[in-house]
Amino acid sequence: MPLTNNVLTVLWWGGYTILGIWGQKALPGVDFFAAGLILSLQKGEGPMVTTPLVVIWILLVEGTGNLPFGYGLAWYGLVVTFYFMGQWLFEARSFLFMILIGLGLGVLHPLLVHSVASLSNQYVPFQPLLIEGALQAGLFFLIWLIIDFFYPQRLRQNVKSL
Repeated sequence: MPLTNNVLTVLWWGGYTILGIWGQKALPGVDFFAAGLILSLQKGEGPMVTTPLVVIWILLVEGTGNLPFGYGLAWYGLVVTFYFMGQWLFEARSFLFMILIGLGLGVLHPLLVHSVASLSNQYVPFQPLLIEGALQAGLFFLIWLIIDFFYPQRLRQNVKSL
């Protein structure tokens, strides 16, 4: 008996979340969930799927870090803002748009970590943050491309292929 689309969606995003946690442990400072959030927005699944994903990912990011509460909320809020603002200028699934979002996130990461850390009087060396930002900028497009390729064809709703 084939899986229903709802079950397949839960299995896909659950597996992606597990792989994202592993990826973030392997490459600290690189957010694998940001590419998943963009893909979820691009597919047009709506708030019934995207909102729970974002809430779970924010709780994971907030719970595993040592920064005060607010980094994950600001990060994913700005990811969504970048996406919707950029959609006015670019085709939502274009390679150029994804590269620009990756570059924006690469710049945002060190600035946001430094800002949130300074609010709690924590010192975070800026050099490693710049390296993490460069990794985020460089890997975002690649992560997005991989998950877009492996996303089940059956779940694609109203989305043109690249």
